Amino acid sequence: MIQGSSVVSKAAIAIKRGFVIAAGPASDIIEHHPGHRLLFLKNAVLLPGLVNAHTHLELPPLLDTIRADSFPDWVLNLIKKKKELDSSDYASAVKENIRTLIQSGTTTVAEVCTHGISPAHLKQSGLRSVIYREIISMKPGKEGKTSLSHHALSRLLYSVPCRSSLIRRGFSPHAPHTVSKEGLKQIMTFSAAQDIPLCMHVAESKDEMKMLQGKKSGFDKLYQAAGWDLSWAPRAHSTIEYLHNLGMLDTRLLAVHAVHVTDKDIALLKQNNVSVAHCPRSNRETGVGRMPLEQFLERDIIVSLGTDSLASSPSLNMWDEMRTAFHVHRKHGITAEKLFYLATTGGAKALGLDKVIGTIEPGKKADIIAVPIPQKNSGDLYSDLLRETKSCIMSMVNGKFLLR
Repeated sequence: MIQGSSVVSKAAIAIKRGFVIAAGPASDIIEHHPGHRLLFLKNAVLLPGLVNAHTHLELPPLLDTIRADSFPDWVLNLIKKKKELDSSDYASAVKENIRTLIQSGTTTVAEVCTHGISPAHLKQSGLRSVIYREIISMKPGKEGKTSLSHHALSRLLYSVPCRSSLIRRGFSPHAPHTVSKEGLKQIMTFSAAQDIPLCMHVAESKDEMKMLQGKKSGFDKLYQAAGWDLSWAPRAHSTIEYLHNLGMLDTRLLAVHAVHVTDKDIALLKQNNVSVAHCPRSNRETGVGRMPLEQFLERDIIVSLGTDSLASSPSLNMWDEMRTAFHVHRKHGITAEKLFYLATTGGAKALGLDKVIGTIEPGKKADIIAVPIPQKNSGDLYSDLLRETKSCIMSMVNGKFLLR
């Protein structure tokens, strides 16, 4: 069992009413908690459930269909391809994608909901989730007003069914170049008043930086296709600076990707306690570059891991994501153990759930998985797990089995 930074051999966990009440050596747990129904798992490692901090579950496997030479062209290809899809395609994708999450050991998922399909399926799945309702609203309203009124935002938020202790609602203003300045201010005001979590694609590509700096960008074609005026585009030296000037940088914001950041940007993220979601395979597949993970960690910024969607990543398996992250970042001093931390505790902190999940310890919810013990023992369990693990053999959320 992995408990915090320790590996406990021949361990056991006592669970009562969905909470971990004790964890440690099996002999001690069994002695001090008699009468519990016992489940024996042989040749297994018990771990905190994985936290996938960024997904778009409604998207089916589109990666090979929409590949492009530039990120803006990839976006345009995605928009074009989605015109061929309908609600049944999105529903089928959600069902299959949730199945993949559970089988591979994800117990908490941060989902960007675009079409209103994923919330009901997530509610039925038993997964813990933060569901961010996506917002794209670039066209300014009359006299500088926006269509994103308090009433409109409230209606959009409550379109996500939430009669479950496992679901938390949020908003995802898509990106700085797809939501107007007025709209972002409205969203931020509403979020602050209601304590609503936010996530946003931030500093993802060089074209985003060029557009903000008033230079010719591949996103010019996106604006043309959407019927937007280029004069509506945001202006700033960087995305982080732009959001800071709008007052959007705070603990409620999860900054997704954050590939193209300066030292000043990183300082602003730290100063405002903004968390980051790192999606290394999506960054690789869309060709946007490498996120400076080591610099974020050196500044003690909270970093989580996410798979992104099947339009930009080959799978929703967090073990695949960790393996790629290890390959990309190990020469910069990032260890397998650190990546496992990002995929569990880091994810819990990024989503504001670290008092509830992210580690196996008394008082936290019993969101736990079991995976096979690696066949090869190198002396580094974390590296061995990354090398060999593909799926789990047991998964539970709130002490209830999702997979057994």
